[in-house]
Parts: sequence; C-alpha cells; structure tokens
Amino acid sequence: MKMKDSGERDYYHGGAQRDKAAGKGAYELITPIGILRIAKVYEDGAKGKGARNWEDGIPLGRFMQSSLRHIFQYIEGYRDEDHLAQAAWNLLGAIHTEEMVRRGVLPASLDNLPNYLGETNDDHTKQ
Repeated sequence: MKMKDSGERDYYHGGAQRDKAAGKGAYELITPIGILRIAKVYEDGAKGKGARNWEDGIPLGRFMQSSLRHIFQYIEGYRDEDHLAQAAWNLLGAIHTEEMVRRGVLPASLDNLPNYLGETNDDHTKQ
C-alpha cells in the first residue's frame, strides 16, 4: 500500500521531516473525558443489541430524534443516565450514516431528513 504524501513538509531540529499535518484532523484536541463517556454508551449498547448493530443502517431522522430527546432531557434536569453522551453517540451515528450513504455503502433512503434549502444532499455538508 502506497503512503499518501502531500509533498509539503514540516522540518525538525536534527533534520527529521514529516508530511504536513494540516487538513488531517486534530485528533489530539479531542477530549478523552468525552470519548470515555461515549465509549461507555457503545459498550452498553453492544451488550443488548450487538457490537456493530447500529452500522447496519438507522435512518438519520431516528438518530436526530433520539439525540434531540436526550439533549432536552438533560436541559430539563434529568441525570438518570448520561444524556449528553447518549446525544453525542446519536450525532456520531448520524455523521457515520450520512458518510456511508454518500459513499454508496448504505442506501440513500436512510437520509430521511427534510431538506428545506432545496439543495442536493451534498451541498449542505460543504459549508
């Protein structure tokens, strides 16, 4: 497998060099606290529904409905479960599903959200 190379370099003391990191995501800035809480939601879900059940295709509208419900439960004051992590899990599921639909891996019918802008589904992700 060939390594991707942008041709742009970062140079370091002693002569070492690396491909530029810009545009590849700043993974080091993601909160480990948030990731742990979301990982626990994945773990709990895997116990009851199977480890990768959600990847088989859940409509975007269902992810959004659940995420919004958890957000509003949190706002209302409920602390009976980790509503913020549940909301984040659903948003990550929506992001994943949207991308798999875009790639043609999952059916376009899973993108069941209304489109009030009148644009194609790809247009709104390029903001």
